[in-house]
Amino acid sequence: MKLLGYWASQEQYSINDLISFVREAESGGFTATMTSDHFHPWWNDGGFGNFTWVWLTAAAERTKHMKFVTGVTSPVYRYNPAIIAQAFASLDVLYPGRISLGIGTGEAMNEVSVGFDWPLAKIRLARTIEAIHIINHLWNKKQEQLKSNDNNKVKSDPNSEYIDDEGFLTYEGQYFRTRSAKLYTSSLNKIPLYMAASGTEAIHTAAKYTDGLITITKPDKSKETFVEFDKAALKAGKDPQSLQKIGKPKISYSEDYDKAFKSAGFWRAGEIENVFDSPINDPRKLQEKALKEVSDEKLKESTLIITSIEDLINPLEEYFKVGFTQIYLHSTSPNELDFVQEFCKKVLPYFARMNE
Repeated sequence: MKLLGYWASQEQYSINDLISFVREAESGGFTATMTSDHFHPWWNDGGFGNFTWVWLTAAAERTKHMKFVTGVTSPVYRYNPAIIAQAFASLDVLYPGRISLGIGTGEAMNEVSVGFDWPLAKIRLARTIEAIHIINHLWNKKQEQLKSNDNNKVKSDPNSEYIDDEGFLTYEGQYFRTRSAKLYTSSLNKIPLYMAASGTEAIHTAAKYTDGLITITKPDKSKETFVEFDKAALKAGKDPQSLQKIGKPKISYSEDYDKAFKSAGFWRAGEIENVFDSPINDPRKLQEKALKEVSDEKLKESTLIITSIEDLINPLEEYFKVGFTQIYLHSTSPNELDFVQEFCKKVLPYFARMNE
């Protein structure tokens, strides 16, 4: 089954408006929402910095069946992986089967801003791998694997992991440690864990250790990404068909093209070359750099700017045709509520019929 979900931008809209948008999305037929998890926004002017974990609780409480996933929570510095495991296990207890976790190696705007240095990508990836191990162990995803080994020990050089007979985890990694840690409030369900990745090593990591890949790659450039992902999954003894491939098309809708284009400008900084490796954490500097370096043409290439909502049908179909299993609509429309209502009325039913 293909899933078409809604995206909630914590950087662009107020915490209360986002709840209104998600409630409207559920009322119109959406069943899942992915939401960003940032400290700083990508853009200074008009930006927001909602705390996503608080918002998740409020949004889940104010909806009936909507499922939620972060896109993404970074477990490398400001969030300790054991605390992430605890938070999302508790969310699953409150809203059973409605919570998933998306993780990634992060951005400087969220980590440097709260006092951390910004290291090379390979270090961030290494920290993320350790974090995945800790989260999975605390969620008991690997407990049976560990108990099948002599003395309940598993070593993955240079790290060591040990779970005792009562489920307490002691983990010794290069970057993270736990000492007899256990979630006394454990999740009721298996919480899906996805990873955002673009480079080859990160794609392999997502395939090996998580339930799916989150990518901003467009359909016409996704083949190589999916081939790498599927090969890594098979090498890890996993069925690629059991894993999710998650996309996030960016959209700006208005009957007035100029308004739609102007609204897309909020995400211009996301098109700065190698922005995810950039040490810039100040949204003012990101905005200034983007205005100098990112052309209008490049912005148009990154965003589906439309004046008729039905014009989304063919581009979205392309995502599913090339192998995406889930896509979340990242709308940066000048009137977001209008976008949700029009999409639910005129486009969502078309895709609902595809799953019948």
